[in-house]
Amino acid sequence: MQPKRKSVGAGFTPALISFFISLHLFLPCLAFSQSLQPSFDWQDFERMVRDGNISYRDGEKAIADWADRLEREFPQDQFQKNISFFPLKGYSLKDVGGKNGDGYKPEGYRFLDGNRHQGHPAQDIFVRDRDQDGLDDPTGKPVEVLALAEGVVLSTFSDWKKTDLSREIRGGNYVWIYHPALKAISYYAHLEKIFVRTRDKVQGAEAIATLGRSGRNASLSRSPTHLHLMILSSRNMEPMNAFPLLKSSTLKHSSLPAPTFSCAAFAGTAHPALVF
Repeated sequence: MQPKRKSVGAGFTPALISFFISLHLFLPCLAFSQSLQPSFDWQDFERMVRDGNISYRDGEKAIADWADRLEREFPQDQFQKNISFFPLKGYSLKDVGGKNGDGYKPEGYRFLDGNRHQGHPAQDIFVRDRDQDGLDDPTGKPVEVLALAEGVVLSTFSDWKKTDLSREIRGGNYVWIYHPALKAISYYAHLEKIFVRTRDKVQGAEAIATLGRSGRNASLSRSPTHLHLMILSSRNMEPMNAFPLLKSSTLKHSSLPAPTFSCAAFAGTAHPALVF
């Protein structure tokens, strides 16, 4: 006589089956909740925001969590204070678009809007590149983008291409840096080659990238080659005007004489109208 075979599920009580069903439904929710905690990289959070994959409610909580975590991990007293550098080597304040920093227009901007944000909470700094090849005209070389101040790299993106879906990313290739002494996060957009990685500690005036023409609008012929520089408060990701910091910044010149003209010579309304 052959032994009687047990059917699949035999021995499982209704209560036990109900428990496994509940567990199956609960785990995905738990994983999503945990993904919003600062146990993952800030870059992951930034990508979720950029691509519209996080709700405003969850995003606001993540901003608050990250503000606390960054302050704990990178104490302010371990970074230089009151020292900032102009973020383009060989260029100066007169190459900032508009007049006296009036290109800064924060109205309508919300960090959590990601790639769909409104406003222009930034300063654009224009370089000598009349043929729009992404190189400095007098030298024929790339223009170095410098860290505004000492800080820690939070996020980088270097995969922008005109030929795939990344072409819709307004900032193109970019870098985000946290500056503990400034209690701020800086954003450098329209880059070409990026030299830094996430969690790198950078010094003020350290070369972090070369300038390019990457980005949905910056790649168009109507857009002069420029660096898009934005500064946000690390506490709440609200925009801060970079112009006062640029005015007091230290210059790191190239071996060439200072520029004989400023790209601000383009109509004053042209540069502020640019968006990344």
